[in-house]
Amino acid sequence: MDVSIIIVNFNSSKYTINCIKSIYKFTTDIDFEIIIVDNDSDEKDVLSLTNYLHNKNIVFIKSKNNLGFGGGNHLGYQFAKGDYLAFVNNDAELIENSLLKLKNYIETDLSIGVLGLHQINKDGEKFKYSYRQFIGLKYHLLGQSKPENYYKQQNQELNIPFTVDLVSGAFMFFQTEAYEISGGFDPNIFLFYEEMDICLRLKKHGFKTQFYPNSTFIHYLGKSSANVALKREFTISYLYVIQKNYHYLYFIVLRLVLVFKYFFKSIIKPKKYLVSLFIALKGGNSVVYSMKIKH
Repeated sequence: MDVSIIIVNFNSSKYTINCIKSIYKFTTDIDFEIIIVDNDSDEKDVLSLTNYLHNKNIVFIKSKNNLGFGGGNHLGYQFAKGDYLAFVNNDAELIENSLLKLKNYIETDLSIGVLGLHQINKDGEKFKYSYRQFIGLKYHLLGQSKPENYYKQQNQELNIPFTVDLVSGAFMFFQTEAYEISGGFDPNIFLFYEEMDICLRLKKHGFKTQFYPNSTFIHYLGKSSANVALKREFTISYLYVIQKNYHYLYFIVLRLVLVFKYFFKSIIKPKKYLVSLFIALKGGNSVVYSMKIKH
């Protein structure tokens, strides 16, 4: 098996079905399998999905709990047989034979752990971030230039594949061995920053994260980012990833910076930043407030 494609569904079977259809439509000259992990969706959504999957050669895994993005993907990996792993958001659609392109390129360099590619919206506009730098102290103190400007400064040619800090989690193409050596997605992270965490670990193990600019996919992107619970989860995951991957003193300094940052912002926009301020104050204990605990 060349590639195992892993897709997580949670109450969005319409997107998942369209994603699967696009894979079959555009993927040729490659042996692949599709693994669907359902993260404890409503009965109606599961029925819609299983009706579509009936008589199709697709592995369907029904989780008894909502494991989140990383946990759901890692569950799917345990059933994978491919030399490569493609973790694809269910709200993504292929518009070309991206999997073959990624496979052919990654085979040229065994030091590549994961590849990312351009994501566009339904109107064909490129997303602000398909790749970027690690988000650390420098970002919070000084800000960061646009990713394309930053990597041009590193003497990178942006029209050929180049090494980056991290790529979007919406479509990540791994060498299976690299995924395993790095430890895979951390199931403790319910949502957000999974790609930063795993790309940091890949780097520690000597693997490169690269951006492949010669292929594109559509990402419809969830519209619920204004949800307070999701904003809280954003801060929880970020602090967890920093504490896990950096020196403890670095974590302490960064957390203090966030406390001051969110304190002043919450004066102007309390509804938006008070939750983030609370999580930053809790620091290393913040994970107990994760949505994961409620599932």
